[in-house]
Amino acid sequence: MNNENSVVISSRVRLARNVAGLPFPHKLRREHGAMIAKQVYDALAKSGTYNLNRVSASNELDLDVLKEKHLISEDLLRAENGAAIINDAETVSIMINEEDHIREQCILRGFRLDEAYREIDKIDDVIGEKVKYAFDPKLGYLTCCPTNIGTGMRASVMMFLPALSLTNGIESYVNAVSRLNMTVRGVYGEGSKADGFIYQVSNCKTLGISEEEIISSVDNCINSLVEAELAARDKLFRSDGAAIRDRVGRAWGILTNAYSLSTDEFMSLMAYVKLGAYDGYGLIKITDPDRLEKLVTEAQPANIVNISGKALDGDASGISPARRDIMRASYVSKTLKSIGSRA
Repeated sequence: MNNENSVVISSRVRLARNVAGLPFPHKLRREHGAMIAKQVYDALAKSGTYNLNRVSASNELDLDVLKEKHLISEDLLRAENGAAIINDAETVSIMINEEDHIREQCILRGFRLDEAYREIDKIDDVIGEKVKYAFDPKLGYLTCCPTNIGTGMRASVMMFLPALSLTNGIESYVNAVSRLNMTVRGVYGEGSKADGFIYQVSNCKTLGISEEEIISSVDNCINSLVEAELAARDKLFRSDGAAIRDRVGRAWGILTNAYSLSTDEFMSLMAYVKLGAYDGYGLIKITDPDRLEKLVTEAQPANIVNISGKALDGDASGISPARRDIMRASYVSKTLKSIGSRA
């Protein structure tokens, strides 16, 4: 994997919107919640193929699959009037009645914030032609949480930062970006852990700043973090190269031969395989980097059950944890052997 792609996993731009004249979702009547979902879905009828997923009509496994893909949030799962409108490519997801009436997001692989912004901005215009947004001339878009008032925009980038984590440099960079009105969170957002050395970096400020300025400021922050991570990798390999080679080799060996793998063990080992696939190390040869990154999501609990096609046996996650771990190990081994090898 080349330098930038070995650090930046994906880019997301999210816009928070509310319907004028209606209370926020936690005070919304059921019929109004259904009305918003229909209005948004109908507005998108000529903009591509979208699927409407109502939380109340969806099973737990399907919802968990979408959550693990970052297409919906944990909060949406608890929303009485919640729904998600998702395109076939799963690059656009519009959450209905989560914290706000409408949360539109575009997620693209790699460092593509500008492209994600252009795509979601077009979709926002399409919906805005049919739905009247709550907007104040001085404050901008009105949102349930005051921190989103203004543009209602969050631009975020998912990053793989193993060297900064291993060299204890991540804390200083978290403090540094916070002074630039940025926030650093775990893999599933606020309150989550940075499993597999994966972090989300996004803007905090939405009021008194334009959408273009937000994109530019996040871009600059990400570029600085990419440089810092790559420098930390070089330093780590020079100072502790033998240990890194050993960890990468052991991780590859276990992932390609294990009979059973828990989610936590998979995430920990997969981080070292990804680090070993970085061009600067060249310890693992990967023919399809996108497939490698996709595997991180596919091996999550709900997704691995969904991929397996196994019948449910009463467990909320689809099958028993022990069976799921065996399935994960088999799937991971087969996939890694098909796209990679030890250098």
